[in-house]
Amino acid sequence: MQARSAILKSTALAALLATSLSAAQAASFNAPTSAVLTLSTDLTSLLGAGTTYTALGDATYNTATRTLTESFTSVNLSNSTAADLIGLTGATSGLRLTASGTTLDITGVSYDNAAKALSAVLSVNGVQQYSGVFLTTGTVTLGETFSATNGTGLLTTGNLNLSSGAATTLVSAFGLPSFYAGLATGVNFGNLKVDVTAAVPEPSTYALMGLGLVGMGFVARRRRAA
Repeated sequence: MQARSAILKSTALAALLATSLSAAQAASFNAPTSAVLTLSTDLTSLLGAGTTYTALGDATYNTATRTLTESFTSVNLSNSTAADLIGLTGATSGLRLTASGTTLDITGVSYDNAAKALSAVLSVNGVQQYSGVFLTTGTVTLGETFSATNGTGLLTTGNLNLSSGAATTLVSAFGLPSFYAGLATGVNFGNLKVDVTAAVPEPSTYALMGLGLVGMGFVARRRRAA
């Protein structure tokens, strides 16, 4: 009778452990990332040689490679296919374009892989003029398996194009003819690379994993006692 009771308890604990590990596998993680926006030569040619590019906040900009590098403050990796990946940068980080005394700040960037869209806040001479979808793409390549458990993944977008609202704001900011807005939406703005480097589990995930380990230890002790 005691042996049967031990077996039942062991089975129940094993099921609890399996449930705990399954929950940990499906949990969301906030993972530090390197988010790199590379501007195309098509864009820099459109804006002209007199335009300067300056990083804002925690971002850095490399003039030689035309790359803006930022850290996403949070990344949702709850889906192993990265279908629901959402990355957010700091509200004051981004890129400043300056030409003929006019500044255009691109800040508060967020990327939504489900929509394949990058949103941002656009401010002209310090005054917000646009907030919403900034760039869109038709293709995304996953160069590394996304894992919510390990916090790994490498995502690269195809050519990014300006949304109509963002194009209108950009053209107006730099005093270009209004018909340029329609042309600007067809210009290759560049591409975005999101490299997930590490994951930090939520406290609840640690608790579930700890409960599972305790269960394993208890099962082992009961079996030795039997």
